[in-house]
Amino acid sequence: MIKKILRLSVLLCMTVAMVLSGTACGRPGNDDEIGSGPIGSDDPDAVVLQIAYQQDSSEARIVTALASGFVKEQEAKGVSVRVVPVGISAATYNQTVLQMYKGGNLPDVVYTYDDYASQWAENGVFENLDPYFEKDSFDFSKYDENAFEPARVYNGAVYYAPREYNQPVVYVNTSLMQQFGIDYTQYADGWMWDEMVSVLRTIRTKMNELPNADYVYPLDSSFEWSAMLNAFVRSEGGYLFDAQTKTAGFNRAGTQAAMGKIKQLIDDKLIADLRSTTSGAAFLNGNAAMWIMSRPRVSSCIEGEIDLAFLPMPLMGAEEHYVCYGNTGYAISSRSEKKDLAWEFCKYVMSESGQEVFSATGNCVPILLSMQQDENATWRKFLDGVDQSAFVRSQTSEYTYILSTYARGYDQSKERGIYNKVSQLIGELSNYSSAAAFCTYAQGQVEGVM
Repeated sequence: MIKKILRLSVLLCMTVAMVLSGTACGRPGNDDEIGSGPIGSDDPDAVVLQIAYQQDSSEARIVTALASGFVKEQEAKGVSVRVVPVGISAATYNQTVLQMYKGGNLPDVVYTYDDYASQWAENGVFENLDPYFEKDSFDFSKYDENAFEPARVYNGAVYYAPREYNQPVVYVNTSLMQQFGIDYTQYADGWMWDEMVSVLRTIRTKMNELPNADYVYPLDSSFEWSAMLNAFVRSEGGYLFDAQTKTAGFNRAGTQAAMGKIKQLIDDKLIADLRSTTSGAAFLNGNAAMWIMSRPRVSSCIEGEIDLAFLPMPLMGAEEHYVCYGNTGYAISSRSEKKDLAWEFCKYVMSESGQEVFSATGNCVPILLSMQQDENATWRKFLDGVDQSAFVRSQTSEYTYILSTYARGYDQSKERGIYNKVSQLIGELSNYSSAAAFCTYAQGQVEGVM
């Protein structure tokens, strides 16, 4: 039944996007077919706005839908606009944006994410948006209080317009849970990490009876992902990197304890060896019962026909329990000659109309409080009948919310290198006989890129 609901939801998304954009929102023959053509007026006097986006099918659909909605809004105001999406390969996105900036051909609006934007802001690639918010007397009280913190990427100023709110949740494959006799619904209002590990051990025991036991896992963990790893280590009393003291934290007792717990999960086959897998591979193939991930991967699960439910992140650690949050959004090129129109697009993305369009893709948790909390909001209807409250910041839980960008404020030119190095190091954890030995090695490696 749930699969039927999910397929109907996908059709609803496609229909909404077709109405908004005038183009099909299905799955094309290749990603370049979506978002690559101009959107809007054919009037030769129309103002052309270029928008850079990371070239994959999901982002192409999003930019097409948002651009179409923006064009209609501008037409209603008597402004003739043509939006030209500029797709940039995901593999070279960061380098290409910088090259285009240096070459003077960077699009007016640039898609960006919280763990890289500080470097572009420091190097003058992005426009400081604080004056724009101030000029328009922007009402921040309408938004999730954490929505704009990830975008304060340099000197405390906002450098991109956030388009959604993201925090990790536990994705559940309900078919597998039913197969293994697990009542996951008892944890809908919250659970502890030890409770989750107990469930994982129960699932592992039953998976060991399967003919493909060596290829299935209770949890697709995402420990290489900073939003998961940072919160887990902080909850154990350690840290990966402290920007204020300018120190790596792998020599801390809490960090070593966290690494020991991760290594134990690998040794007990509760998660896959991080050397041999990428986050989501097992869950999306139906080979993992749970997955720790944020909202943007919902559509991938639907395409894979996974029967979904969602649980809140368990409370990790014994004392303070951390959860990371972040988002992506759109910045204005500092060299754009159409900054006012680019700002209008940014405002549209943050408006109720723009948030509604993004919600129809299924991959958005809105930043507007009214839409977050509305039980009948479009983003919830994408998975009609499935409780999605885990995606929204809890007002009553014991979580301490922190940014996933743990190296921000150190040295913008080295920030991304620290994230990349730590992510790579986690994949090497199982090579070592003990967490202490691994942490000694990791400490030196991180200090080497500082």
